[in-house]
Amino acid sequence: EQPPPVSPIEGVDPFAAWKKDPREAVALAKRNHDEGAPRPVPDYIVSGSLNVVQGFVVVLLLAFVVVITLYGTYLPPEAVYPTYVATIVGMLVDFGVFESVKCVVIACLAMVHDETEKRESELRARQARMELKAQRLLQKGRRLLHRTHG
Repeated sequence: EQPPPVSPIEGVDPFAAWKKDPREAVALAKRNHDEGAPRPVPDYIVSGSLNVVQGFVVVLLLAFVVVITLYGTYLPPEAVYPTYVATIVGMLVDFGVFESVKCVVIACLAMVHDETEKRESELRARQARMELKAQRLLQKGRRLLHRTHG
């Protein structure tokens, strides 16, 4: 028995869930995702930005080597141990505080991503339930209509 071609509820196809082919649904989801995704950055911009970053790092390293060489060569003996202590404190702050904050930020981003996926999944499930409900109501209405005329 074929479903009626026009839905009594305008704009809603109550048989959409029934007609879906899983492979087509996957292809449609991929197409919708690809259409919503931003266009990729051109390769010349990616390679150029990587070269700029590498150049910046090399210039910084050379500047640090020059400062350490010029200042460290003439470092008075009473400034050696405070320099060691400053280096150790800097390492502790870097590894202790900054890395911890980075881990917390990454965890927060992962939680937000998971929550967004959960909400989108709930919306898709709700939409599928509404389609099935509309399909059942339409079938029930057809049965009632068939009984009154038959």
